[in-house]
Amino acid sequence: MDSVRRGTAILLVFLGLAAAGTAYQPARSRAEDPVRLALILAQTGIASEDNRPAVRAARLAVDETNRAGGVLGRPLELLVIDNRSTPLGSKNAAVRAVESRVAGVIGPLWSSHALSTAPVLQEARIPMITPTATKPEVTWIGDCVFRACMSDAFQGRVMARFAYEELGARAAVVLKNINEAYSITLADMFRGAFEEAGGSVVWEGAYSGKAVNFEKLLKRLGCCEADVIYVPGYARDSGLLIQQAAKMGIDATFLGGDGWGEKMRKYGGDAVVGAYYTTHYHPDLNFENNRILKRLYRERFGVERITDMRIPLTYDAVLLFADAVRRAGGTESEGVLEALYRTQGFRGATGTIEFGESGDPKSKEASILRFEENRSVLVRSVAP
Repeated sequence: MDSVRRGTAILLVFLGLAAAGTAYQPARSRAEDPVRLALILAQTGIASEDNRPAVRAARLAVDETNRAGGVLGRPLELLVIDNRSTPLGSKNAAVRAVESRVAGVIGPLWSSHALSTAPVLQEARIPMITPTATKPEVTWIGDCVFRACMSDAFQGRVMARFAYEELGARAAVVLKNINEAYSITLADMFRGAFEEAGGSVVWEGAYSGKAVNFEKLLKRLGCCEADVIYVPGYARDSGLLIQQAAKMGIDATFLGGDGWGEKMRKYGGDAVVGAYYTTHYHPDLNFENNRILKRLYRERFGVERITDMRIPLTYDAVLLFADAVRRAGGTESEGVLEALYRTQGFRGATGTIEFGESGDPKSKEASILRFEENRSVLVRSVAP
């Protein structure tokens, strides 16, 4: 574990606990006591539909862990906490997790939510693994914070190079959701890498995350000759925007990030066909544990094809935590944190995971997908 990162975190914890006059102390456990794991995500509010698949995935991972004997002979118990789709709700959810004396936390899924959750868990020294919060600053908060996914710094560069080198794009427009840290960061990463490659961002626009009418914004594109339009938003806002762009006759190639997925079709319809996006997972990836997850998910939920990357990433995050507890020989937080940093060759549904000193996976590939008429197809995978 990075000594500077850890030393700074411990100092912050000391100052915080001194000010509060009390310290987080994990509950004493007996051999038969469950290992409590919190899942913090949105069950209500604007992010609830987006987050819902992760609940199924986490429960599946917990049930499979317990079916195999649990963790060190103890059952794994999942506590689902609603963050109400807001940063404040995420902070309150983290406080509840601390009060519930959980041994670890999975989530939140959105970067804006994770940025509010992480400081609370860092102060309490509770390990946190976010499945999908990609903003680089999430893991900068401290040595208790990990992610199972790639960061925006990587996927932004991947799409920028793909646009320039493979699509032959030389002029780009960037449209970002100003309410989401995720979208702003990804837009900045794409712009920097695209310009570094030799391209030009001819215009950059912004919209509200709750917007449903993008006509005024899209009319501005009339004066811009762009080969590609990068929209690093979520399925609802990006889908509606692309659908309205198609109706207005805008025929540039649209590009996006991991916030897209098959749900885009619900909002964008056939207009999304031909668009490209970066993500962490595709059901055709040739990993043994991907095949296992697909079989288990089909048997449990009757779903033939997993298209939402939140499912395998959340599944992997739960199993990463369980693996670390086993290797640590208990739930004492410092031991679990050390075990997480020592993770080597963990084979998940999304690939092999090894953590670097930053709490980010070192070797996770980015997948570039293209919307076809009936499904998204894998164009290529790009290694760090």
